[in-house]
Amino acid sequence: MDESTAAVPAAEVFGAARGFTWLRRAGDGLAWIESRPSEGRAVLVGWQPGTEPADLTEKDRSCSNGVGYGGIPFCVTPEGDVLACDGEDQRVRSLRDGTPLTPEAAEKALRWADFVASDEYFYAVREDHRLPGRIANELVRVALAAPHEHVVLDSAHDFVGAPRLSPDGTRLAWLTWDHPQMPWDGTTLWVADVVAEGVRNVGRVAGSATESVVEPTWTPDGRLLYLSDRRGWWNLYRQGEPEPLIAMDAEMGEPLWFLGLRNFDVFDDGRIVCKWIERGFEHLGILGADGTIEEVRTPYTQFRSPTVLGDRIAVLAGGPEHPQTVVLLDPAEGGPGTVVRASGVTAPSRVSVPEPITYPTTGGAVAHAFWYPPSVPAEGPAPLIVNCHGGPTSHVVPVLDLRQQYWTSRGYGYLELNFRGSTGYGRPYRDALKGEWGVVDVDDAVAGAQYLVERGLADPGKLIVRGLSGGGWLTLCAMAFRDVFAAGGSMNGVADAAKMAADTHKFESRYLDSLIGPLPEARALYDERSAITAAERITAPLILLQGEVDEVVPADQAEVIAEVLAERGVVHEHHVYQEEGHLFAHAGNLVHALEAERAFYAKHVLST
Repeated sequence: MDESTAAVPAAEVFGAARGFTWLRRAGDGLAWIESRPSEGRAVLVGWQPGTEPADLTEKDRSCSNGVGYGGIPFCVTPEGDVLACDGEDQRVRSLRDGTPLTPEAAEKALRWADFVASDEYFYAVREDHRLPGRIANELVRVALAAPHEHVVLDSAHDFVGAPRLSPDGTRLAWLTWDHPQMPWDGTTLWVADVVAEGVRNVGRVAGSATESVVEPTWTPDGRLLYLSDRRGWWNLYRQGEPEPLIAMDAEMGEPLWFLGLRNFDVFDDGRIVCKWIERGFEHLGILGADGTIEEVRTPYTQFRSPTVLGDRIAVLAGGPEHPQTVVLLDPAEGGPGTVVRASGVTAPSRVSVPEPITYPTTGGAVAHAFWYPPSVPAEGPAPLIVNCHGGPTSHVVPVLDLRQQYWTSRGYGYLELNFRGSTGYGRPYRDALKGEWGVVDVDDAVAGAQYLVERGLADPGKLIVRGLSGGGWLTLCAMAFRDVFAAGGSMNGVADAAKMAADTHKFESRYLDSLIGPLPEARALYDERSAITAAERITAPLILLQGEVDEVVPADQAEVIAEVLAERGVVHEHHVYQEEGHLFAHAGNLVHALEAERAFYAKHVLST
């Protein structure tokens, strides 16, 4: 296989690259969060027309929070001040004068996310870890003026999210959900009058234990919009109307892993800029008052945080040949738009452009994936990496990412799975994994690899399965229960489902009720599905990459697998990275992990 000068270096994958999240309007300009692996931190960046983007976070500080998997860590007040969460102590501060608005708490016990501000207050989700053995997620109002009085508005539910103020500041909308539901299973949307004491006349708008409602958003004239999957797809609704503004067999929303996700915004004239996912590709368009959508034609297939800025649209956009970028689009003209902030990623000389595939799998069903062919010449079928996304209630879309190009530039084919249970293909497809985690997702990984083998695109003796978190679970299950893959790579993967249910963070502590079954009734099934109970059946080489301080999948899960493999003399490597959690943040560790994985496969798969 050709390891030529065209191969993408690991240092280039994570070196100068910036990741973008949480794009928002800030006065006449924009603000967003940049993840910078080279600095090991997340930075709040601001931009105003006619200027260059500027860091708003102090050097050596981070703008982030520890609420679940995280959420938007800042907001802009009506007067233009920015309120931001300090990743070091989790306190919310005014960036105008540095004033802390929230109290100091030992061991970051008070965590804040998903802010919205009025002239007098900010409203946010507070995750309170101060009481032993109990974590409280509450909707809280904080006064902007000293002494910054706190008022708890909703503490009756296991989770809250998405506080949103009406334009005149008289009404507040928010979401709640309770165990064992995840927010993509069922949520409730509430609205209340804002009064001096807090809120009054709280009423339910939509949602239930079986209807996922997300992204409440007020229009400029004070009407409440939201996304609901009541017809099998997340579509856009207006309060008081039973039918969607437009009925689409496409997903206009996404799972609420992170508080503050936004997939649509509203122009002053009432038109709505929205994205939707169809056949795995994301689209951007304008929904008019007549109920029709006009697509904005661009070279992009990924759109995050669409934001109205005057008569233009700011968005985090990327595509198969374009890394994610902060761009300004003119909806009338389309095209690539004006780049506000580039990612720092340099496209390789040969880009592997993915092809969407739909292939048959078990039970007469089909599954979906994106196939990245090798970008260097090869003789015969190529070695194949089957990549399994985390979640598992998530999905991948085609966007230029050097993590894929790293492998294709070395002659590997790369299959990005959207196995059953993934989002983006409607609720029935998403629900197909319920009760079947560790079965149908593994079936889909095997079937995807075999689909490419049958077409002469993959070498049947050089199939590799890899994944992070829930994708690591799939990897370990495939290695333990199937005899298909020549090697595997698990990054912070779940090995023991019952232990994860007991040890993981609050947000996912009841996730497995739906994926496998409720405990203790389903305990035998947890053991039957978990690779930890069948580790002696793993015979192919396996590399384990683990964050030492992972709170989602604690490091002892990988340790037990490694111990069993060592006792039995199975080829394996076990790397533990200090100061890394569930999602690695430091470029040096990311580079080391990627290079270790490449060397492992080269030695134990390519050389055989």
